[in-house]
Amino acid sequence: MKHDDGHSISMTNAVLEALRNDINNCIYESGQFVTEAEISQKFNVSKTPAREALNYLCQEGLLDKIPRKGYIVKSLSLAEVQNLFQFRNILERASVELAVRYASEQELQTLSELARAKLDPAAEDIARQYHDLNNNFHISVAKLSRNPYLINALQNVLNLLRRDLFTDMRRNSLEKALEAHVLVAQAMIDRDLERALRITTDQIDVVERRLCIR
Repeated sequence: MKHDDGHSISMTNAVLEALRNDINNCIYESGQFVTEAEISQKFNVSKTPAREALNYLCQEGLLDKIPRKGYIVKSLSLAEVQNLFQFRNILERASVELAVRYASEQELQTLSELARAKLDPAAEDIARQYHDLNNNFHISVAKLSRNPYLINALQNVLNLLRRDLFTDMRRNSLEKALEAHVLVAQAMIDRDLERALRITTDQIDVVERRLCIR
């Protein structure tokens, strides 16, 4: 029985991760309708793990459930985007502050190396490559806070914003956007909290203003 339960949980988690990635990477568009049967067939699982994965994504805010019909990929309102950016700013500033306080020199040097990662201009999907680098950097900063609740909260916010950020970055210079990572990492190495916080907030504000003019 334990084996069956463990297998069911494993299948649910596999579907959940894959479906979350598909939604965040815009394979499913905002407003698109999906059903348990469709997800079950796509991932070759029974309806139970498909249903559980879909319900988890409703809890995360990526889907809305339509009773007895299915699920719709949720589109964020302008107010929701603004609230998420406000929360993101709080979380990222806290991440930076705690990282400057607790991270070792070696950890900050490793973060700086991560910040200097370059995009491959020959990559077929350079925007998605950017978002992977961007997410990795911001979560790496959060991990230096040593606070698992902060890490999980920031990951959830970035997941909710990913589709909007993905659309935004198709229109702007990805390389320039990554330069802020280098500046933040250097300020953290210098233990210059004020500078690191200023750069962090400025970059978040720039992206928020760009997204909210729509």
